[in-house]
Formats: sequence, C-alpha cells, structure tokens
Amino acid sequence: MPGLTVTEKEHWKNRIAKRIDKKIDALTATDPGFFEWVNREAHQKALESLGLADLHQELDAFEKQDAAIERRKKVLEREMAAKVRGVAIEEIEDNYYYGAHNSEVDKAVDKRKVLHEEELLAQSELGRQILQFRAEKDDLLDTVWLATSSKQIKDLWSKVAELLGDETTQLQRDAMAIAPLADE
Repeated sequence: MPGLTVTEKEHWKNRIAKRIDKKIDALTATDPGFFEWVNREAHQKALESLGLADLHQELDAFEKQDAAIERRKKVLEREMAAKVRGVAIEEIEDNYYYGAHNSEVDKAVDKRKVLHEEELLAQSELGRQILQFRAEKDDLLDTVWLATSSKQIKDLWSKVAELLGDETTQLQRDAMAIAPLADE
C-alpha cells in the first residue's frame, strides 16, 4: 500500500485538528467563567514571574485615570457645545462626540478669534497697517471693477458707501478717481 502524499497528509492533519478544536469549543461553552478565570490568573502569574506586576498595576491606575479624564472631557465638550448654541447642557445629547461635532465649537471660536485679533492689531501701528492691507486685499475685486467702471457706477458706489456708513479703502478712492474710458 503506497504512502500518503504530502497533500493528503495535510488534509488529514487539518481534519483532525478541526475535530479537536470543535471538542475544545464544546468544553469551553460548558463553563465560560472557568476559562475566563484561568486566562486572568495566568496573565497575573505571567506578570508576577516576569517582575512586571507592580508596573502593570501602576499602568492600570493610569488607564483608570485616563478613563476618568475622558469622561470629564466629554462633559466639558458638551458644556462648550451648549454655550455655543446658547442652550442648557441637558439639551445636548448624551452621546455628543466632540470629534464629530467639533466644527460647531471650532467655528464659534474661530469667529471670535478674528474679532479679538482685529482688536489687538488695531492697538499698534504695525497692526493697523496689516489691517489696512487686508482690507485692500478683501476688496480688491470691487476695486478692479471700480477702476474700469463708468462714472455712474463710481458715483453709485460712493453713494452706497455713504448710505451704509462704510469707509472706502485708499485703492478704491484711487480707482474711483480714474477717468472712465467712455462715459455712458
């Protein structure tokens, strides 16, 4: 009788291993708590035999602190969202997740930051120059249109600015002073 091929041997090894695994699974199912206990005890003994028990205990304490910090962080995030929305914290869902909704708070902070940045810049000569250049840059498209517009549009622009109490930028004043190519 010829011997088994390598492929056949591998097949029978896998079949037998599968039957053994099935039996182990059945035994484990009869008392799951026992195997959890064995796993925990074996882990603890491994830590002790490696001299890691105290270090692991300290690490566990840090993980508990991290969990407490994470819980507090979530409360603070809900409080921040409540303040931004102008509602009571109870109105913010318990599962409020800052990472998913942080844009709401971040946008509010960013808007407020811009106001404070402008206030701070306005307190110094350098800052005022920066604000002036920013204003020129923000209004550049209007300025280009004004430079190439008819007298009627330039006059209208001046009247609207006067009505709204807006101050035109230096470049806009210069642009309105440019004579139109053709009066319409």
